[in-house]
Amino acid sequence: MMTRNSLAGMAACALLLGACAAKPPIQTPVLVQTPPRVVVVMDPQLTELLAYQSALRLMTPSELVKAQLDLAKADHAPSNTIRRAMLQAALRGPGDLARAQALLEPLATATGKDAQLLAPLAQLLGSQYAELRRQEESIDKLNTQLRDAQRRNDLLNEKLEALKNIERSLSVRPAAGAPK
Repeated sequence: MMTRNSLAGMAACALLLGACAAKPPIQTPVLVQTPPRVVVVMDPQLTELLAYQSALRLMTPSELVKAQLDLAKADHAPSNTIRRAMLQAALRGPGDLARAQALLEPLATATGKDAQLLAPLAQLLGSQYAELRRQEESIDKLNTQLRDAQRRNDLLNEKLEALKNIERSLSVRPAAGAPK
């Protein structure tokens, strides 16, 4: 059973389809893009560093502390510095991301044989840690705003309760001149 609304809707759709069919198709330019070229460098040291970063995500806090103690005994090779920065960032305590960034800064601009592959990794990690720091700062600001709003809400609720108490006390008192 068709209603007037459904018939009117169908008629409107038919008119719209007819109007669209009457117009010539819009010519859109075709953009020919060449696919990006990807260069894969199979460097065992770089592969090991990326695997190390993945392994850090699976470690418990006590395992991270043990890894930090073990790494403290290692030499100061650029790859170990990157490991230290990754580990520092994985700890995620106050200031750990800033310390991780500070470890990476000299490597990000380093030149030389070892730095050819490690400098871009240090730059990438440094920018990731900087973004994480910005996000944490934003979260801290939002948490502060939320706490302030909750305090204001609590104060307003206290005032509202006080007004309700005053209203109750006024409604309980007998009116002036009324018999008790």
